[in-house]
Amino acid sequence: MSRTVDARTKALVEPVAREIRAATSDPKADAVAEREQASFDANELAVYMQGGQSVLDRNVKAIQMLKQFPWGDKSKRPFLTRTEEYVQGLEASVTIWKMANEGKITNEEAMAMRKQLNWPAGLELHLGMFIPSLLAHGTKEQQEAWLPPSLRLEMVGTYAQTELGHGTFVRGLETVAVFDSDSDEFVVHSPTLTSTKWWPGGLGKTATHVILMARLISRGKDHGVHSFVVQIRDMARHTPLPGVTVGDIGPKMGYNGVDNGFLRFDHLRIPRSALLARFARLERDGTYVPPPSANAKASYATMVFVRADIVKNAGDFLGRAVTIATRYTAVRRQTAPGPGARELQVLDYDNVQQVLLPLLARAYALSFMGRAMFGQYKAFDAARARGDFSALPELHALSSGLKAACTDATSDGIETARRTCGGHGFSQLSALPTLFTSYVQNATWEGDNNVMYLQAARFLVRALITAQRGGRLAPSALTRAARHLAVQAAAVLRAAAGGELVFEGEPWNGTNVDLIRLAKAHSALLLHRNFLEAVEAAAGELKPATTRALRTLCQLHGVTLLVDAAGDLLEAGYINSTQAVQLRAAKRELVRAVRPDAVALTDGFGYEDYLLSSALGRKDGDVYQALLEAAQGSPLNDTAEGPAWHTVLKAQLAHSKL
Repeated sequence: MSRTVDARTKALVEPVAREIRAATSDPKADAVAEREQASFDANELAVYMQGGQSVLDRNVKAIQMLKQFPWGDKSKRPFLTRTEEYVQGLEASVTIWKMANEGKITNEEAMAMRKQLNWPAGLELHLGMFIPSLLAHGTKEQQEAWLPPSLRLEMVGTYAQTELGHGTFVRGLETVAVFDSDSDEFVVHSPTLTSTKWWPGGLGKTATHVILMARLISRGKDHGVHSFVVQIRDMARHTPLPGVTVGDIGPKMGYNGVDNGFLRFDHLRIPRSALLARFARLERDGTYVPPPSANAKASYATMVFVRADIVKNAGDFLGRAVTIATRYTAVRRQTAPGPGARELQVLDYDNVQQVLLPLLARAYALSFMGRAMFGQYKAFDAARARGDFSALPELHALSSGLKAACTDATSDGIETARRTCGGHGFSQLSALPTLFTSYVQNATWEGDNNVMYLQAARFLVRALITAQRGGRLAPSALTRAARHLAVQAAAVLRAAAGGELVFEGEPWNGTNVDLIRLAKAHSALLLHRNFLEAVEAAAGELKPATTRALRTLCQLHGVTLLVDAAGDLLEAGYINSTQAVQLRAAKRELVRAVRPDAVALTDGFGYEDYLLSSALGRKDGDVYQALLEAAQGSPLNDTAEGPAWHTVLKAQLAHSKL
């Protein structure tokens, strides 16, 4: 309801209002000033980090296309119900997929649209696991039967491995596929409560088929876990088939656009041809033909690819969080140092700088590590095609430790970045809570991180013993703190086993803490070494000023790691207490050196505002206007009186004397 304010009322307030406006900082002007003080060209760095100007241009084009669809309007997303989030997210995924299949956009444009939209939905495992599994493990005939309808979305799949009672320990899975030679069929059954499949994305309400991981049993012998293609829903009505119980597992901490599901089987019969038989197969009479050892390794190597992808994404997600927090703390002002003085930028407080800018360095380190991991995987893949699997043990250990280290750093880093934003960081409109709850699952999927660290530690201890026998230390990353922890872990493990080195059972389980410390130190050193190498490699393509900014950031990352490892370094005798103090002083100096380039370095990631979808992370700094506009979109504001007025408040306030 509009009203008119009389001149006398305005005149009474205006002098005070004018004084307050004069003293109030303009966040947009602060954002401009931050970029003007940068020592390098942020756009040059963005082009390099994104992989070329064409990628940046493709992202802009993708955003333009997305905005043509109702579900492309991100302003409404924080207010969606879970059902709306699922339906609209799935509609978006299907639309983009169909556009690519119909030739309206290229596959690269489709990938750009999916990334900029950033809306995980029911097709995630269809695209990420179901189709790749058909390609990796299906015979030519199976691929001809299932790939075309999968690519046309005439069947939708997911990957059903994890059960209520087992996840990382695949050999412990309880779902069985028992072969009936009389009918040439498998009988699939869930014999226990804990054999219920639990967590597969898209299983709840989307998938028509699953890649089922189950124990193959023929002629009374258990041949271990194999993969089967199993239809679970009627294609005409989308209802569960007889013998199948399937549904959604309910709301989660985040990632709620994805319908993670549960699945049970009650003596469901499937044809023998459902077994993905590129490597292992079952003859008509029930004879089991195992895969050649090389092919078994090829199957195992798929996990390495998944972990390399997780490492790659870690830098991207931490980069988004740090971008939002750095941009916001650079324009947010808090507490004037004296009468008449301007309030200080939050980013200029020592405690905020000391927390946030090392995270900025870590985000760059993770981004470069992701590139390197994929480079190493591609090199291994080329060698694998020649039958050379010699690099697999070390690559497996590397990917295991780095998967854990990178997802730990990103999960913790997103939450730390959120806290630097104060109260506004708690709002979903900042995008930081959603970023955290959507990402933190990475610390437990594809193997709990402590399990991943232990896989790396097993390789490292064995490598240490081999190196000691040869009179040298290998791998070379076992230096300083990591070398000390490796020797210490090996000694503790040997003592627990009565002088032997035992990599299983009680001695191994009883020394997990020392082994995990070793894997963490080793992973941190690998991360920093790669950062150093990546910056020097970039020096040949970037201007000197940009390279200097990256080198300073890299130095900050290295010193931060040393400060964090000071206890181990002191224990090992590599530094003394005076040097530990000097390390902290060096970290503070490097933080001060990075500070003028902080906002420009966030620009260097090349993120569009549409991707970040954050009122606090706007590139132009206009954060308060963005917050107010976004808040007005809340469904609670659809009516002036609010949704509880007629049902709750009206009767309660009816007798008010006010």
